[in-house]
Amino acid sequence: MMLRLGSALLLSSVATFPAPAAAQGRTTYCCTDDGGKQTCSDVLPKQCYGRAYREINAQGVTTRRIDAPLTAEQRAQKEADAKKAKEEEARRLEQDRRNRALLATYATEQAIDYVRDRTVADIEKAIDGLRVKQDELAKRKQQLDTEAEFYKKKPMPPQLQSQMRDNEIEMKAQQAAIDGRQKEIGAVRARYEEEKTRYRELTKKKAAGGTGATAQGPAGADSRPR
Repeated sequence: MMLRLGSALLLSSVATFPAPAAAQGRTTYCCTDDGGKQTCSDVLPKQCYGRAYREINAQGVTTRRIDAPLTAEQRAQKEADAKKAKEEEARRLEQDRRNRALLATYATEQAIDYVRDRTVADIEKAIDGLRVKQDELAKRKQQLDTEAEFYKKKPMPPQLQSQMRDNEIEMKAQQAAIDGRQKEIGAVRARYEEEKTRYRELTKKKAAGGTGATAQGPAGADSRPR
């Protein structure tokens, strides 16, 4: 009886004795091959090279998951996606800034019309100045043409030839400048019309309790939102 009791106590003490430290800190590496077979080892198996794998502790718990290395195509796609996301976020932030600036600059749609009309008027004034210069060049051309009539049957003096060439160049440049400013008027009208439409949408959203930027601006704002 005493012998059996001693043996039982010995077995109990062996069963409860802690495992060696090396066993407690052991890590097992496991991965799955193309055939769906799982391979595990206490060192990373060759079959797991270039694959996703798991690290499992001595208690059988997965402690870490390592993704498979990206291919060159996957890396390129990941970089492209990250770049696209960054650009989209930058556009969103810029649009939000512009929306806030729009609401801060104008208090009413009429204020937008006022700034548009004043901007167009400034351009038209500049065009008037260009046309005055154009008329002067046209008169000068008539004078040069009249003078050139004397040289139909004899060589024209180099100085007169040079003056006629310069006059022609200046007239073309003047017309190009006028055409450019006239196109600018069309662009200005389109830009302010777009801003007025956006302003209307933002104020409606704000009135409906949306998240549009809140800012007060003067009824007669005199500058475009930047």
